Amino acid sequence: MDKTKKVATTSLSRTIKNETLTYISKMNGQGVSNLHHVFISEVEKSLISAVLNHLGGNVTKTASYLGINRGTLIKRIKDYGLAYK
Repeated sequence: MDKTKKVATTSLSRTIKNETLTYISKMNGQGVSNLHHVFISEVEKSLISAVLNHLGGNVTKTASYLGINRGTLIKRIKDYGLAYK
């Protein structure tokens, strides 16, 4: 991994950790039984939406950027209620 990717990954990891801690602290001790599912779903939805938007709604390119099958991407776009061309 080159230095730029390492810095970006470290920054992303730090951001996710900080947001996780903020979310947990806002729960005021209530806890949640499906925290993993909540975070994975929200991260995936945001990631797909951002890349799809960045690529002008091009599903094929988005799938390639994300390293997933185009059919899988279309299913997830529909599952998350995201708009695409």
